[in-house]
Amino acid sequence: MKKTVLTFAILIIVVTSSIAEIINPYEKAMKAQLALLDSAQTIQEYQAVANSFERIAQKESNEWLPLYYAAYSYINIGFDKSLTLDQKDTYFNKAEELLKKAETLSANNSEITALRGYAVMAKLAADPASRGQSLSPVAMQLFGKAIQQNGKNPRALYLMAQMEYGMAQFFGSGTEKACSMAKKSVFLYENESIEGINPYWGAEMAKEMTTKCK
Repeated sequence: MKKTVLTFAILIIVVTSSIAEIINPYEKAMKAQLALLDSAQTIQEYQAVANSFERIAQKESNEWLPLYYAAYSYINIGFDKSLTLDQKDTYFNKAEELLKKAETLSANNSEITALRGYAVMAKLAADPASRGQSLSPVAMQLFGKAIQQNGKNPRALYLMAQMEYGMAQFFGSGTEKACSMAKKSVFLYENESIEGINPYWGAEMAKEMTTKCK
C-alpha cells in the first residue's frame, strides 16, 4: 500500500511539472536566455541573446520583458570599446526603439523608464565632450521619473547615483548626494524580492560604486 501511494505521489509530481512546462513555455524560454545574458561577455554573445529575446517578443506580442532584455543586451554591446561612435549609436538607438515598443505594452513602468535613461546615459558616455550638455538633463529627467514611478526600484536609484557622481566630478563638487543614493540603492538591492523573470541586474555595479565613497 505504501509503495502504491509513493508511486502515485511521484506520478503526480512528474505530471504537474510537465504540465507547468507546457502551460508556461514563455517563462521557460525567458529563463534560458537570462542565464545566457548573465554569462555574456562578447558582442557576439550579447547579439545572440538580443536576437533570441526579439524572437520571443515577436511570438509573445503582449509581453514587455523580452523587449526590455533585448534593449538591455544592445546597451551592453554599445559599451564595447572596440566599436566606433557610429556603431555604438546604432546599438543604443536600437535599444531605444525597443523600449518605446515596451512602453506601449506597459505604461508608467519604472524599469522601462530607468532603462531608457540608461540608453541615454550610454550615448552620453560614448562622447561626453559634445553630448554632456544636451543629454545629461534628459538622462536625469528619465531617472527622476523612474524613481517617482517606483521609489523602491534599485536600478533607477543606482543609475541616478551614477549621473550625480559623474556631474559632481565634472564640476568639482562634493559626491555626498551621489554616494548617499548609491548606498540606498545597495540597501534596496539587498532587500529586493526577485519574482520570476523580472529585472534584477545592477547589484554588483552599485556595490562597486559605493567603494568610491568615503
